[in-house]
Amino acid sequence: MRQQAVSAQPLVYAGKIVLLAALYFVLAKLSLSLAIPPGYATAVWPPAGLALAAVLLEGNRAWPGIWLGAAAVNFTVQASMGAAGLIATGNTLEALAGAALVRHYIGVSRTFDRGEDVFKFVAVGAAASTVAATTGVASLAMQGAIALSDLAENWWTWWQGDTSAIIVITPLLLCWSVRDPPRWPADRKIEAAFFAIALAIVGYSVFGTGAAGHDFEPLPFVTLPFIVWAAFRFDQRGVTATIAALCAIAISYTVVGRGPFSSRPGNVSLLFLLAFVCAVAMTGLVISAIVGERRRTLEALHRSRDELEARVAARTEELERANRSLHEEIRRIEMLERSERRMNEFLAMLGHELRNPLAPIRNALDLMRLKSAGDSTHEWSHGIIDRQVSQLTRLVDDLLDVGRITSGKIALQKEAVEVNATVIRAVEVCRPLADVRGHALEVLLAHEPLLIEGDPVRLSQIVVNLLSNAVKYTSDGGKIQVSVAREDDDWAAVRVKDNGIGMSASLIPTIFDLFVQGERSLARTEGGLGVGLTVVKQLVHMHGGSVVAQSSGPGMGSEFVVRLPILTQRPSTSGPVSRQEPPLSRPRRRVLIVDDNHDSADSLAAVLRALDHDVRTLYEGAAVSAVAEEFQPQIVLLDIGLPGMNGYEIARQLRKSAKLRSAILVALTGYGRDEDRELAREAGFDHHLVKPLEPEVLERIIESTIG
Repeated sequence: MRQQAVSAQPLVYAGKIVLLAALYFVLAKLSLSLAIPPGYATAVWPPAGLALAAVLLEGNRAWPGIWLGAAAVNFTVQASMGAAGLIATGNTLEALAGAALVRHYIGVSRTFDRGEDVFKFVAVGAAASTVAATTGVASLAMQGAIALSDLAENWWTWWQGDTSAIIVITPLLLCWSVRDPPRWPADRKIEAAFFAIALAIVGYSVFGTGAAGHDFEPLPFVTLPFIVWAAFRFDQRGVTATIAALCAIAISYTVVGRGPFSSRPGNVSLLFLLAFVCAVAMTGLVISAIVGERRRTLEALHRSRDELEARVAARTEELERANRSLHEEIRRIEMLERSERRMNEFLAMLGHELRNPLAPIRNALDLMRLKSAGDSTHEWSHGIIDRQVSQLTRLVDDLLDVGRITSGKIALQKEAVEVNATVIRAVEVCRPLADVRGHALEVLLAHEPLLIEGDPVRLSQIVVNLLSNAVKYTSDGGKIQVSVAREDDDWAAVRVKDNGIGMSASLIPTIFDLFVQGERSLARTEGGLGVGLTVVKQLVHMHGGSVVAQSSGPGMGSEFVVRLPILTQRPSTSGPVSRQEPPLSRPRRRVLIVDDNHDSADSLAAVLRALDHDVRTLYEGAAVSAVAEEFQPQIVLLDIGLPGMNGYEIARQLRKSAKLRSAILVALTGYGRDEDRELAREAGFDHHLVKPLEPEVLERIIESTIG
């Protein structure tokens, strides 16, 4: 069957070529009867429209039918095969050129869907017609068929006839070649019949009546309402048929000397006729394109509406389920958000409540150290208490940092930081813990300063957490190594390596997750909450770096590697920076302590009195202003969570007093969030310290009041 279909294709193609040539020949013969004397060209040349439509519908392979039909009809007129062949070649090139321009600027379509396409098509028809007109007139002139004096008039008539035919005939053939056209209902068919009768009567009245030579009037344009009628009531097939009928009536009566266009000389008459044809065709096609576009838009809108209604009707239950699920998800998210807020509030309160008892412990420890200097037993006891308080403080800080980091509420105070110095400070913090367990702590620093941009406090926290982790998970008498080096020119690498319990391969991918810890004994001698490494990872990422964990397996030790980007330029300095030595003798300062925790206030007061400072203590906020006016303290250590009046309100009152404007206000509290620090700054505090207080920090604040 397939072979039979293939063998039949050449026969089908040959049949189409013969049919096209025959149609071309018949239309040409009919058109020649409308030739305007004394020339050879006709007022309209329908074969030009047929040829362009054939090439658009069948492709360039239709050219043999055009050439054969044109050559045959011209041979019957001229009896010269050479002239007939040249004219046929011009007619063929006209169709091919017009089709190429249509494909390029408009695209191949059987209807005009946009108004702008109509204007482009008219321009294409006018341009393509110059090919046949020029070739044909030149061929006839070379054969002596027309005088040289008649060249211009014949060229104009030829061009006008081809242009008119392309504008009228080609759209007609394209529209009526549409497969499965829409069917008209019975009332529309009756309307179409009435429309045709009315068009014939009006056409005859306008173009068929009156003798030749009467003055030109705009009477022909009374037929334009029929174009509008056809555009709104019928599809584009009806519009093109109406245009063709009007043009046929106008041309047929004009060539016989009747109608309003026949009163002028030949070329002028053709000019008026061409203007009428173009006006009618363009008006009809543009209106039909706009109406068709509107109709298609409405149909698409109706289809979309129907489809949407069908989908909504079919999926109402599903949408309701989705809606219920959405509301449940929203409620779940709101519950999670409320839970997160409560957790953050709980963590802040937990930190406050845990730090409050730590403060008097730290103060009592400092007081014992001052009173019992040189006693080895006391110093040993002090070391134990100090290490445990520091460990508990770090646990609280890590727990609160996790809440702040995960909620995005932590801010880095970045500056140029030297990595070697940061590591040294962290080692000094952790060395007492390592010494207690007999660890050998080896420090290998880089041979050059390595500057990075970061928060010095948070960077030190990273190294302290890693070292604390190594100390906890290494058996007594182990070895811990901390090294700093430049890697790949642009990165500073800090490595913390130990020979401790190591990690299994399954633990490494999750070691930085919250509350994840390695294997522990029932004794839980290592301690910790499993949040330190989570804080490390988040802080490293906030500094634009990376951290990885490595281990050969359980019992093989672990290594943590932190990589941070090195600053490309060393920040400029105004001069060498020297560390100021503390003064040989401390000046006596007036210090006012306000804290509702009696142990915390009394122990801190005892420490400051041991340092020879004049100290007053208050346990509630109502009397602070009066006492401060009388005492005129140089430093006020003020708790925030006071009964009756909080520390922020007290600070604002003190700042209003002329006697106390120069006093140093220090917020001493268990609340350590960034928003707490901002509130303290806005209230007028000079410093915000978190309990338990480091004595060195307080000493620096006191020393800053000298002079």
